[in-house]
Parts: sequence; structure tokens; C-alpha cells
Amino acid sequence: MEKDGASSSTLNLPILAASSIGIITAAAAAASAMHYPCRNHPVIDRKIIPLLCLTDSGHVDKLERFSRYVGFTTTISKEEPNATNRNRGRQIGFTDKNECPQLRKLANDYLRKSKGCEDEIYAFFANDPDADTLFAKLVEEFDKCILSYFAFHWSHASLMISQVLTADSEPKGKLKNMVMAATRKQRFDKVTKDLKITRLFSTLVEEMKAIGNPQTDVMVPAAHSERSPVLLLLGGGMGAGKSTILKEILNQAFWKDAAAKAVVVEADAFKESDVIFRALNSKGHHDLIQTAELVHQSSTDAASSLLVTALNEGRDVIMDGTMSWEPFVEQTIAMVRNVHRRRYRMGVGYKVASDGSVTENYWEEVEERKQVREETEPRKPYRIELVGVVCDAYLAVVRGIRRAIIKGRAVRVKSQLKSHKRFANAFERYCMLVDNARLYCTNDSGGPPKLIAWKDGDSSLLIDPQEFRCLRAVCMLNEEAESIDELYTDPDPTYEDGSVWKDIVLSPSRSNFQQELKMAIKKAENQTSE
Repeated sequence: MEKDGASSSTLNLPILAASSIGIITAAAAAASAMHYPCRNHPVIDRKIIPLLCLTDSGHVDKLERFSRYVGFTTTISKEEPNATNRNRGRQIGFTDKNECPQLRKLANDYLRKSKGCEDEIYAFFANDPDADTLFAKLVEEFDKCILSYFAFHWSHASLMISQVLTADSEPKGKLKNMVMAATRKQRFDKVTKDLKITRLFSTLVEEMKAIGNPQTDVMVPAAHSERSPVLLLLGGGMGAGKSTILKEILNQAFWKDAAAKAVVVEADAFKESDVIFRALNSKGHHDLIQTAELVHQSSTDAASSLLVTALNEGRDVIMDGTMSWEPFVEQTIAMVRNVHRRRYRMGVGYKVASDGSVTENYWEEVEERKQVREETEPRKPYRIELVGVVCDAYLAVVRGIRRAIIKGRAVRVKSQLKSHKRFANAFERYCMLVDNARLYCTNDSGGPPKLIAWKDGDSSLLIDPQEFRCLRAVCMLNEEAESIDELYTDPDPTYEDGSVWKDIVLSPSRSNFQQELKMAIKKAENQTSE
């Protein structure tokens, strides 16, 4: 069971323009087998799909690296069905990797957001009179390639991430991956045992820092003598763009004034500061997903502890999480409606009995004799607001993978898709439980989030019918999707006018820009080698 309510939020990475990516699954040798995923749409240009080579047993033999995918032509086996030639031009389309060594390095550095990577891209074109224009075009093309490269082979996302982060040669890298996988349990057990006590105190310190100055009794902040405290639930699937929305919320007049006493509850903040998480991540990138899963429950518990403490104190609270587990969210709202009268603590959570029956009790009242209420004035009830964030789930997957590369915090794509679908299906029910609700869509490339639904007080939810279709589509997504082409059934929003995939990734004009870039890059590569 995934208690997502107080857990993962995701760093929103910019929606970058994407390249036209077609899927090529071919065998690199006679013993390899070629596999093509079932598609709902005809492949417009197969070169946009990263090359994946599988053995006869179904294991990955080779997955095309991002730097190769961006730059040069890939050789395809003669056995490829319907092959008209053995060479497939990639995005920029060089025929030999030795023609574009700088391009490959720049592409990988940009994907990783290495320090100074954009300065290096500009310096690459420094001798060209159109350096400014070429810089902008190459950055845009890299962004497009990122969106297209990570639109496929989602069950192999961990390998994609590892390949970007490793400098090992392929044989050595494969051997190291095998060794790391075989020793994972022993390594995790040792680190967890060694840091158990350190983690306990470290988490307590992080909670105290988040709550601010500890209070020995329950006090009403001065501003609350004139208004109700506010709980803002910020929800949406992993990678929906909640971090961007949170920045905007904190810049609003109300939250600027309330900032001194407000508490932001975010499980991922505890995850990133977890001493076990940091210790394991410091040893390499081979266990990113497993490390995040190892500390998931402890970070969720820490966030829940912080939440109930802040609510008992009557603080303004922003709770940042996926809000994808309905029982948790519903019980939290019910608890908040009564917390001005009673004190609460964490409950036992989600428990499965020996007979298979499930009990979910996330909060429980403190016994009457333990109640401490010393306010000079009665507390006002909380005002509960909901801000939801939704986007095309494909964009969220790409953001999540790139976040893992840059920040070292990864999630499984299936879990990510599940969080989007659950939140989308629950959103309208949540709206009936809160005092105010807004829903934003973050599909626009480079643009601000778009308000697509809102509710004030007891009024009904008002929606923008055209834009609200995004939420409807996410409600029906395929959690088992392996690629963008398996994500939705018809009508597929990714192939509609206005979508990033159709208008930017599959833009008919893109090939012309790629050819222009190729000529400029070739010239710059030659100048660099002289």
C-alpha cells in the first residue's frame, strides 16, 4: 500500500521542447531479438525512439545512450522489419561519432545540468557571427531531445538514468551493475543498522527546524485572533509541477504575511535530509530508486508528525504531497475540522491483520485527561483550501526522470503514473470537503500554470471545459504504459493540436532546424579540433 497523501512531491523541471522521436527496437547481433511496442498511433518518424536491443531471453543487451541519440546515425541490423537501409539518422544526424565529440559532451552535460554547461554551449559557437541564435537553437534542440528520449522504454528508466550518470565503459558498467544489484540488500542493511540512532536524532532536529521555536503549550498566533488558521493542501501526481505552484503561493500577499509562523510539510524534504538516504546516494547512482523506496515510509511518518504538531499549535500549514491516497486525505480533513477543539496524534496508519482485513487509522484524538488547552481565547476552526496540479502524465514522467539525474531522487514510472491517476479521480470528491479549491494545468511549455477549475465556499466547482479535459484524460491513463504511445486510449490528448508532443516534438519544421544546426555544429567541431 502506498500512503501518498503526505509523501512525494516533485521538483518541477521546466517543460522543455521535445524532438520527434520514433521507437527503434533492434538487435545488435544475430543472437539479439527485436521488439516493437504495440502502438495506438502510426509511428511518424521511427528515429525518435531510442534504440533498445534485447537478448532472446528478453534481457536488455544495449540501450542507446542519450549523447549518441542526439548526435549521429545508428546502424540497424539487416533483420529489422521493413528496413530500407541499415542507417537511421538520429536527431542531428552525423554519420560518425568522431564527427561530433563536443556535441556529445555538451548534450550529456546539459541533460545533467552540469555547472557551467550553458556557458560551454555558448563558447562552442563563440567564433560564429550568429552565436546567440545558434546557442538558443541548440539548447532548444537538447530540450526537445530530452522530451523525446525519455518518452519510451519506461520500464528501463533506471538504466537510462544510470547510463547518463556513469562514465564507465559498457562492459565494465554492466559488471558493476550486476555486482551492485547482488549486494544491495547487504549494503542497505549495514547502512541502516549503523545509522539507526543517528537518523532518529537527525529526523527530530529536522522536525524542530521545520516547526520553528518549540512551544511548551498550545498558543494562538496573534493574527489568528482576527481570522481562522489556514491549511492549504497542495496535491498532484509526482512531477505535476507542485514546486512551481508552491513558489507562486509563497509569493502571494497572504502567505508572505503568514510566512513567519507558517509550516510547510513536505515528505520529500525529510527524504533528502535523511542520513541513510544521503549515505547510500553518496556511494553512487546504482540504487537511486531502491534508496528512495527504503526511506519512503520514514519520511512520510516524519511529515505526518510535523503536520499534526503544527495543527495542534494552530499554525498556518501548507501540506505538499501527491494527495493520491483518498482515505488518508479524507481522514486528515476530518481531523483538521475538529483540531480547534481537540488535540490529535498520529494513529497506527495502514495495517493488514492476519486474516487479511485492512485497518486504516491515520489520526487519533489524545485522551481527554491528556488534553491541554490553555488559550486565553477559543481557537477558530481551520479554513481548508485545496490547490491541485495536473499535467499530461507523459510530461511528468520526463520531469521525474530528469529530476532523478539532477537531484538523485527517483521514483518508479508505474508509481508515478498511479499517483497521477489516483489524484485525478479523487480531485472532484476532495473539492466537496474543502472550503476553497483551485486546479492548475502545467502543460504549457515555458508558460505560467493555467487555472482550469475553481470553487469558492459552498458553490459548485466551475471548470474551463476545454482545459479540464486534461484531468479527464489522466483519470483514464494506463498505469502499465511502457511509452507515450501506450499512455492513453483514443482520443489521445498527446496527439491533439496544442499538445507539446504534437506541436513541438513532432513539428514538421523541426527537421529543417536540425539540418541548419548540423552545418553549424560541423563547422564549430572542425574549429575546435584545429
